[in-house]
Amino acid sequence: MDEINIKKATTVELARLAELLDDDELVQGAELMLPRDKKSRIQALNLFIRRNHVALLETENDVVGMIVLSNWYGSEGQKINHQYELGYLLKRDLWGRGIMTNTLKKVISQLPKGILIHAACKEENHRSQRVLINNGFIYKHDLWWQLAR
Repeated sequence: MDEINIKKATTVELARLAELLDDDELVQGAELMLPRDKKSRIQALNLFIRRNHVALLETENDVVGMIVLSNWYGSEGQKINHQYELGYLLKRDLWGRGIMTNTLKKVISQLPKGILIHAACKEENHRSQRVLINNGFIYKHDLWWQLAR
């Protein structure tokens, strides 16, 4: 396996990111709602990376995953400062190798102190739960996990 590099997503990588997200099973598992046609998908991804903190996971030749931190909103729809929702995905052929656990650990270590990160994880998604547990997240309620940094 090539070394994984972490890179801030920009509009330059939209086509490469769209290619990663051509895997419908991966997209559905991550509960992303993206348009099917390529042009609309790229437009949606452009808006997505402008509104969120998106890190691409790359090898020398390929975008193999992403980690996203999105603003967290309260029950009244107001943005809550210093709180984020975490999302991540990795190409399915790379699962089970500790790649996401280690990469997420690097990303979290670079975040400022004093933030709270929320992550939703389906009950049956044991792989993702292990990633969260191995990065210090604690199960809170329903499908939600949290990490205080």
